[in-house]
Order: sequence, then C-alpha cells, then structure tokens
Amino acid sequence: MSRIDSLLSAVLPDVAAPEVTSLPSATRSEAPSRTTAAPANSVEVFRGAGAPAASPARAAQVAPRTREGNGFDFGVGGAFPPKPTGSLQEQVKQGARLMEQTQAAAFSVTFEQGPAMDAYARKQLGHLDPSPPIAGAPTALTDYTSTIPGVSAKAAFEAFVSNPELLFGAAGISLRPAASALTDGARLFLEEQGPPPVWAPITVKLNETERVVHITTLDGHPLRGTNQFVFDDDGSGGTRIRQYSAFQGSSPATSVGLVLMDPIERQHDIWRSVHGQLHEMLKPR
Repeated sequence: MSRIDSLLSAVLPDVAAPEVTSLPSATRSEAPSRTTAAPANSVEVFRGAGAPAASPARAAQVAPRTREGNGFDFGVGGAFPPKPTGSLQEQVKQGARLMEQTQAAAFSVTFEQGPAMDAYARKQLGHLDPSPPIAGAPTALTDYTSTIPGVSAKAAFEAFVSNPELLFGAAGISLRPAASALTDGARLFLEEQGPPPVWAPITVKLNETERVVHITTLDGHPLRGTNQFVFDDDGSGGTRIRQYSAFQGSSPATSVGLVLMDPIERQHDIWRSVHGQLHEMLKPR
C-alpha cells in the first residue's frame, strides 16, 4: 500500500431549485485545467483488481477485455461513507428529483422508447442545474489511475471523447440521449437497468489543450460530485490517466442506498471497466 496526492476538483456555488416537469406518457463553469493550486489530500492506494461489472442486455455490447498492462489502481480518502449534504431544502429538492428520474429510468428500461425517450431526456436535462460538492462540507475522495503504454496522451484523450457509448457500455451503462461523442457542455443521463433503475445526470466540460475531461453531476444524481480525467504523457511514449473523484451524498436516499446496496463499490466497478475498455481499445497489438 502506498500513498498518492489527491487533486480536489473545484466546486461551484449552491443552486436554486428548478421547475419540476412531468414524466412522459407511454405514447410518446469554465473548462477546468490542471492546477497545482488546488487543495491536496493524501489517500491510501488499493489495487483495483476485481471482477468486471455485469453488462445488462440493453447496454452496448463489447468484446471481452483484459486489464493486464493498464496498471489500474484506486485510492480513497476524505469522508467515507458519503453522507447527505446541504440544507434540508436542498436535500428535499435533490430527493424529489431523484425519485422523478428513477421513475423515468424505470419507464425507459421497461418500454425502451428510443428517440421519444431521448427527446424526453433532453427536455429533462434542460431543467437541471449542476450539483457539485458543497465547499467546506465533508467530501469523499477517490483517485483512479491507469496507463496505456505505447499510446500518446493526445490519442487517448481523443479516443475517450469519441467513444462514450462503448466505454460506458463496458460497465453496463447506456447514455440518454444517445451520444456518439462527448462535446463541451453536453448533458447526459447515465442509465443503469438496476434494480433499481437509475438515471444519473451529468454535464461535461472539455479542455482539449490540457487534455482534461471534467464531469459534474446535475440535480437528482444519487451523489453530488465531480470527476476530472487528466491524460498525461508518461515520458515513454505512453499515457498516464489520473481521475480525481470528489463526492457527497445528495439526499437521504444516499444513506438508504448504502444500507440496501453498495453504490460505492459499483462506482469503483464502473470506472475500472471504463479504464479497462479504453486500454483494450488502444493497446498495441
């Protein structure tokens, strides 16, 4: 077990409650860059070995992947387990959004409306505001690392941005609306079949110059947080990927979820699969 420094992602101010819209019927932030000024935190590193997440039938089907050679590790620190954070009003708002989006997810995985469901997802995403960690509150931190030997950081960054459905599909996650590539400012639901079914809303910021992908949760996500992916040259013609994750509970449902299931381990499995699939796509044959 070793130690690594954790770069805590920048956070945004608290947001007001948006207008709530209804479920469909059956008929139908500046881009972040790397900075040494961010607060540092030391975290314990654990080997990220483990079985891959099962891939539901609806998720993108991918070829079996190996993880040998990508050196996937992760470390945890900060406040674990994450607890609901924010005022009572804020937690009630987040809980109401979560329930609304859980209903939409159940409808989506049951009826699979295709373009109609994508249209509804776009409409819903337009009503959601960012929900990053609340500054000063206890925050759970996870750092994920992996490497891709023989592939430049530019190529790895471009592959990550250009293949979101393949990468998230490796973890059994579908995108609503469908997205063939990540774009700056994109808003998406990460859909899991469950049980329970989940629509986890995010927004994406890209910094092509620094090769950074920054993901922030939106209202109604089971967790409020950020994920920042940094693609660096390793000095030997390969890529080192650092993913800095910072998150808190968004509502009392977070505590319930920790009792009924293991969402934190599921989160580790998701990112293990995404890192592993990117390595499998790009590794020299």
